[in-house]
Amino acid sequence: PEDLDNWLLDVQLAHGEFRTDQVALWLSELELGMAFAEVVEDHVEFFKAAKRREALKRRLESDDTPGRVRMKMLSVCAQSEPRLDAVLESLLEELAEEEDGRWRILVRCGLDSDLWQQMERQYGYHSDAPGIKDFVIELFKSCYAMETGGDVHLSSEALVFLRRWKDSRRHEEAFENLADECSGILNIEQDLAKRDFRDLLEVDYFSLIDQKIISDLVQEVVARTVTPGDVTRWVRQRRQGHWYAQYRDLYQAIDYA
Repeated sequence: PEDLDNWLLDVQLAHGEFRTDQVALWLSELELGMAFAEVVEDHVEFFKAAKRREALKRRLESDDTPGRVRMKMLSVCAQSEPRLDAVLESLLEELAEEEDGRWRILVRCGLDSDLWQQMERQYGYHSDAPGIKDFVIELFKSCYAMETGGDVHLSSEALVFLRRWKDSRRHEEAFENLADECSGILNIEQDLAKRDFRDLLEVDYFSLIDQKIISDLVQEVVARTVTPGDVTRWVRQRRQGHWYAQYRDLYQAIDYA
């Protein structure tokens, strides 16, 4: 009944509603209130597995919101920390290994739409057919375009993510594998051919960039069209790049030359 006609309103407000359906039982197990019932109802498949419920319960905090709980559910599926960047890094690592176990669980639990909503809000990623591989291609494309004056479709937060991911020792191999794959898809080699290496000294998203700089530096040194001071400065500048370790000997040889 309406509140004015409800003789038991004081009891209801003091103690909440008691339910014995499966959703209520899961909420009780997780020590969540009825405000989270919609979250459970939307993702029943997630809560069917005791291991996922246990993993979620370990992550829960007293001040969690429904949105925050969904993020923690995403992190359980992705086996990561409950942050969007961590979830992404885990899924990208799986993609680099040509696996899809975590992603399939995430989709089966109905959490993929929540992921894409957060991706659009955080990184500006939108696609009629969203996917992890499609995102990583757009990520490399947009971040490279930010440095070279091309068309950018993602937000500046995407650049922050790429730089953090690139510099992560834990995800180094995944980054390098996907960078090499995306450089071929995006025809980066052809694009680099028409650019001056001086405009690329701050960019290190692809190993092809280092190959381009090294090749052009060799020609400049042989032709004696650059000063020794400039070469030393440029080589020192490249030391901060992701791929420098792979090309250290070549950079040093050019510097000595």
